[in-house]
Amino acid sequence: MRPASGIGVLLWLLISGCSVALAADGDSGRSRTSLNAGWRYADGPQPGAESLGFDDAAWPGVRLPHTWNADDAFDKRKPYRRGEGWYRRELALQPGQCGKRLFAYFEGANQVAEVFLNGVSLGTHVGGYTAFAFELTPHLRCDARNVLAVRVDNRHDLDIPPLDADFTFYGGIYRNAWLIATDPLHIDVLDHASPGIFVDTPRIDDDQAVVRVRGTLINASAQAREARVEHRILDPQGGEVARLQSRLRIGAGARAPFTIESAPLPTPQLWSPETPRLYRMETRVLEGDAVLDRVDVRFGMRWFGFDPDEGFILNGRRHPLHGSNRHQDRAGSANALSDAQHREDMQDVKDTGFNFVRLAHYPQATAVLDATDELGLAVWEEIPVVNLVTTSDAFAKHAETMLAEMIRQHYNHPSIVMWGYMNEVMQFRPKPEPPGYDDWLLALARKLEARTREEDAFRTTATAISYTEIDNGSGFQDIPQVLGLNIYFGWYYHDLDTLGPWLDALHAKHPMRPIFISEYGADHDERVRAKSPVAFDFSAEYQQRFHERSFAQMKARPWLAGTAVWNHFDFGSNGRQDSKFGINQKGLQYYDRRPKDILYYYRAMMLPEPVLRIAAHEWTRRAGSRAQDATQAVTVYANVDEVELLHNGASLGRVKPENAAARFQVSFAHGENRLQARGLRQGVAVEDEVVVTYEDRRPFFTGRGHDVREIAVNAGGHYAVVADDGTVWEAGRTYEAGNGGHVGGRAVLTHHRIFDTGDDPLWQDTWAGASAWRFDVPDGEYELRLGFVEVEHDAPGARVFDVRVNGKPWLRNLDLAASSGRYGKAEYATRVRAENGRGVVIELPPKAGESTISTLRLRRL
Repeated sequence: MRPASGIGVLLWLLISGCSVALAADGDSGRSRTSLNAGWRYADGPQPGAESLGFDDAAWPGVRLPHTWNADDAFDKRKPYRRGEGWYRRELALQPGQCGKRLFAYFEGANQVAEVFLNGVSLGTHVGGYTAFAFELTPHLRCDARNVLAVRVDNRHDLDIPPLDADFTFYGGIYRNAWLIATDPLHIDVLDHASPGIFVDTPRIDDDQAVVRVRGTLINASAQAREARVEHRILDPQGGEVARLQSRLRIGAGARAPFTIESAPLPTPQLWSPETPRLYRMETRVLEGDAVLDRVDVRFGMRWFGFDPDEGFILNGRRHPLHGSNRHQDRAGSANALSDAQHREDMQDVKDTGFNFVRLAHYPQATAVLDATDELGLAVWEEIPVVNLVTTSDAFAKHAETMLAEMIRQHYNHPSIVMWGYMNEVMQFRPKPEPPGYDDWLLALARKLEARTREEDAFRTTATAISYTEIDNGSGFQDIPQVLGLNIYFGWYYHDLDTLGPWLDALHAKHPMRPIFISEYGADHDERVRAKSPVAFDFSAEYQQRFHERSFAQMKARPWLAGTAVWNHFDFGSNGRQDSKFGINQKGLQYYDRRPKDILYYYRAMMLPEPVLRIAAHEWTRRAGSRAQDATQAVTVYANVDEVELLHNGASLGRVKPENAAARFQVSFAHGENRLQARGLRQGVAVEDEVVVTYEDRRPFFTGRGHDVREIAVNAGGHYAVVADDGTVWEAGRTYEAGNGGHVGGRAVLTHHRIFDTGDDPLWQDTWAGASAWRFDVPDGEYELRLGFVEVEHDAPGARVFDVRVNGKPWLRNLDLAASSGRYGKAEYATRVRAENGRGVVIELPPKAGESTISTLRLRRL
């Protein structure tokens, strides 16, 4: 009997624990060909570029992945381009492809993409972080030239998330593109650009597992067809453990969904971070003995849950998750990474000893999820509803579509344990704020929560909120199954050691709420070095202190479901004006993926194999002009029994690491200082070595000893800056007789970008209101170079001062706002003679407001 719809479906099940003969493989019926090469690209609107006859000969050739913002996203002078970009390429059909159904599949284009074939619009995809596909077949010309054109637009749109976020919205087709060819009778390609096959384990424990497979068969033929859909389940070793079959009769132009479950499979090989075992589901569509289509997907056998007291439970056992967040861009590529680069990032996370990664704040490339499956990294993936929302039906629709696309496209990845749908949406408010904003926001959260559970009943929902959102009485915190906390104690607020007691109080107040620390971190610029670090100085030393204290407090609370460092890698954030423009520097590794010393703290905490790292590899050039400068703390990150540190061959003693850190005081000598650390872990010897060059600048003032010809001072900072050219700029200090320093004044710090320099941390701190700077140097000829930046005033005339050197006028009526503008650096140089034992004195008499100075450099001629 045939239903009125014209779709007849008959299902049956075959289960076997041994191999069953298969029809000859022959042609699988489906092919996938890369479309990454052969494109031409042009910026901005290109009228007629979709048409077949358009002349694109003048456009430069590009290869996907591609972004047009790889460089301008880091331009200090002008905003990065957000607008249209056009891509075109010819599409030559291969023998046998005519008669197939052909689809253009794009893994990602930011953020609106309209696809054309031979001048005909195939459709528009909204959303920059999920895949999409369009069918080409109706408009292909088998015996003539075909042109595929794509218009991509990354302009701000109030109806498309993300609206505002701490990352750069690069434009372009920045992920892979493919040409997919299928038989007219095939597994659905267009279902949210998913694999078309969905596998899960609705019943599973240590002893047995039931596997369910779902999908939809499409018949694009002009007549009804009968087919057999066959599924083979292969274990991690490649052996067949079950076979399932469905027989379907499908009307012309119709769809036939199917669902089938296996009998219980004994002793499943479970997926976990320690044992990332992957099964494979081979699905074939057969008509007689002919294979019309084939889709292979990998999946894992595991089950999990979140408990407010026990944390994360995996396969029936408590399993704390510790890891980091990851943004998808890197130096030189922006967001247009290759699959190999994506995999390298996940390998770096795993090599740190982590078992978790949060993909912030958007769905990421298939290559990322393939790698997390293989390496054993549990994943939180989320859609880009970040910071702000628009109270429009279109915004809600786009958010829900992105959610469905993310879940269906990545459903089969066993590494994913949480779907997230919002991040810090109550911390920021639109201006003007529309009436009923909070109610609308909660309604959207409930809608996304419900849609997530509808799409996937076997994973957990999550949202992340900031410190200010935690107990605001809205009820938002109780909507998701797991609540993520983005907290920065000791960076944006409070101090480091209050984190643990605060967490305890929160847990006591909400004992039924599973809690995950979804973000914590502090920025670090390798050029900034502080003996007495403080929050927001961007020094490595403060970042190290932050992580050591924060992670120890979190790890001591086993009820936490997990922790995630913000961020594993520095990443582009065009709105940021910190010590590196356009870069969020909270990473454990730099934007170009070089490791920071703090990375080895986590390696020492998390890895079972021996770890030993002197936290000085980033600071190998040092200098000081006072006796106390030479004695500095050196930290060794290690998980060995004891650490011995040798300085130029002499032992400084042995220290048992606490919280993976052993600390030593080192008195650096002028010249090269060889530091060697060694230790044993379970009988295995491990060593590390670094050479630090220290310049003792005291002879510059005494005239005795080794020859030091200059001193460089960071006037406003309490920290040293090792500039890009290698110069070590000492921290400015109060004048001491026989040395140098300022007389009076105050520090003024900005995090605004400084124009026409890459050494922002050197110029962002200034010293205002000093009556003078003195250098008690021996008599002789010197070159004096002074640097200034106006960081407080826009209006000319607000700050005007003179500069006198050894009593003689030099710079008159210096008005930085008028001459260089706010945040523009200015440098001046002169020759000066020190005589009669009076050294060099720079006076800064004000005429309006206070004087200010940023850098001082004095060189003996």
